[in-house]
Amino acid sequence: MIYNFDENEMPYGILERFGLTQEMIEDLPTDILQNILNGRHSPVLPVHIIADDGEEVKARTRFCLVRTPESNVDVLFFPSRNHPLSWFIS
Repeated sequence: MIYNFDENEMPYGILERFGLTQEMIEDLPTDILQNILNGRHSPVLPVHIIADDGEEVKARTRFCLVRTPESNVDVLFFPSRNHPLSWFIS
């Protein structure tokens, strides 16, 4: 299913928890940003997060925007196979 999102719906708070700042997202080429807003996958991007044990985990992943049943916008990550991050999905 393909969703369409407005620029003002970009969940920067969620993305920033993974090291993807608003500036980084807005600096993506226009066609890539439009693809993300159309519900397609992003290009592979570097992310990082602090695990529960305090360790910083770095990986490369794609993401896409999805609409929740409550009509909110959420993010699905698709980590590289070289970086199994099953704890990304909660």
